[in-house]
Amino acid sequence: MKLESYFKVYELSLILLFALASAMLNTYLPIKAFTEYLGIPGPAAGMALLGGFIFVFWVALACDIIKKRYAGIITSLLIASFCLLIYPWYGVVSPPWFGVYGIIALLSMGIFVELTAYKSRLVVVTGGGLGNLACLIITWLAIGVHAGVGVPPKYAPILILAAFVSGSVGSLMAYWIAGRGRTE
Repeated sequence: MKLESYFKVYELSLILLFALASAMLNTYLPIKAFTEYLGIPGPAAGMALLGGFIFVFWVALACDIIKKRYAGIITSLLIASFCLLIYPWYGVVSPPWFGVYGIIALLSMGIFVELTAYKSRLVVVTGGGLGNLACLIITWLAIGVHAGVGVPPKYAPILILAAFVSGSVGSLMAYWIAGRGRTE
């Protein structure tokens, strides 16, 4: 009896590469300085504005290039893992298990992207937007409960809209880069 892996070596390599690229962007881009320069308060304002490029794009690209179920979910879990290996989720170290929220947030984003990845362009775009929004809201709730930091109410609607748009643009970019945009 011959056992075969669901993903081929090159597919797993792409998943790892995309997850690592996402984690590196999240870690090394001056996101907080960017949002502060724009005068947009956090927490997670950078995720709202740039999460589509930093997270959603890479997960959607994995789905669109590999074209196998679970590619997006595994990519999102690896992004969370790499991010947590580099730095605690939003710098919160108490409780020590706070990073679980990062895993849940990125997993929820991966699930939304994965569930909509193989549909029409409108559904793909909506999935990316909802995925980034879910990631943002879970992060806000976790930071609010455990760090006592909330988003200023006057900025919440703008950041919610920005998260949806950013996630939508990220998934649309992946859709086009993977070549699916040329067929419609």
